[in-house]
Amino acid sequence: MAFIANEGVAPKGDRYDRSSLVNDTENKLYKRTEYGDFIYSSNNLETGSIGINKYGKATISPVYSIFQPTGIADSDFIGRRLVRKDFINAMVKWRQGVIYGQWKIHESDFIKIDIAVPRLEEQKKIGAMLDIIDNLITLHQRKHFYERAKRL
Repeated sequence: MAFIANEGVAPKGDRYDRSSLVNDTENKLYKRTEYGDFIYSSNNLETGSIGINKYGKATISPVYSIFQPTGIADSDFIGRRLVRKDFINAMVKWRQGVIYGQWKIHESDFIKIDIAVPRLEEQKKIGAMLDIIDNLITLHQRKHFYERAKRL
């Protein structure tokens, strides 16, 4: 599987198939991920390589860091919270390295980042409300798309 910016875990398509770049397929240690896991690649944070696995069981490249939310966090809520610019900016402060694009945020540093969250019950309510808003935005965008298409 692939972890695609702004999409999350998805089947590898031709565009994302980089198997030709992998010389050592026997010793490459792929990582397992399951629905609700938080995944990030510190090399590509600004382009959206951060999010929640909404696909299910998968195996992905070892370049990604994978965390499972604890019982005090709803994965949908955390997924929305952790892609916000303020969290990414807090995360970027922990990067180490000297070459642009090859900085790394060590997992031991990542777990030090504080995230304020309401009670689990409130997280679920907020997530449900945001789902409704997302659906309304999508419907509104489709309406405008069809109106423009009719004019053509």
